[in-house]
Amino acid sequence: MRWTPEAEAWLKRVPFFVRKKVKQEVEKWLSAQGKTEVTEEDFLKAKQALRGKASEAREGFAVEACFGGSGCENALTDSKKLLSRIEEILKAAGLTDFLKGKVGGPLKHHNAFRVGLSECPNACSQIHIKDFAIHGRILLEVEPGLCSFCESCLEVCEEEAIRLSEAGPLVDEERCVACGACTRICPTGALREANRGYRILVGGKLGRRPRLATELVPFTDIEGVLSILERVLKVYQEENQKGERLGTIIERLGFEEFKKKVL
Repeated sequence: MRWTPEAEAWLKRVPFFVRKKVKQEVEKWLSAQGKTEVTEEDFLKAKQALRGKASEAREGFAVEACFGGSGCENALTDSKKLLSRIEEILKAAGLTDFLKGKVGGPLKHHNAFRVGLSECPNACSQIHIKDFAIHGRILLEVEPGLCSFCESCLEVCEEEAIRLSEAGPLVDEERCVACGACTRICPTGALREANRGYRILVGGKLGRRPRLATELVPFTDIEGVLSILERVLKVYQEENQKGERLGTIIERLGFEEFKKKVL
């Protein structure tokens, strides 16, 4: 459906995390009235008619993934099957009814348990503000003795996580994001990819008290992701008081205590 510039200007005022949903609801409402274009007047009428409804969540969870599996050159993993299994676990947990009981009314988008998946460290799917986040990464192996001192790794590393010693490359694990760029350019195998898998982060959220997700597990495989998700959901439901986000629960328990409960 075509939007006039004036209507689009109003849409841009809507918070980004519900903008897509609002657009869909407005178009659906106007289509039912035979409209083929959204004008400023139409948008304001729809806004009045739909007030409150666009912010309601149909389910107690949401899953967002990047498009890496569709051919992105930066993708380190292809997680279509993983996403399907994640959704099965979320549905089996009965989160919609659980959260409705905790909230005591209609679910809003900010009530939902949010899962994010990024196929590489670029994190296009905003994994750092999700309750449970997964991002693809490599497991790096370093063999300094194989280094030819060509310095190609220094040139390609955007994080400046590599330096050359007399013995060969040294990697700063605090700066390295495990993107694999150095392994693809290293001509001798001094820097090589040992495996591919996932890093898990938990507790991210926006809202009044935003919180970036905290690393829970630095590296695991698909089965590890699924097992940890099930345990995180168990603690989330056991410790949830009023439908709060996982980050709030982690802050109340303390991260180390939370970690003990799920690992």
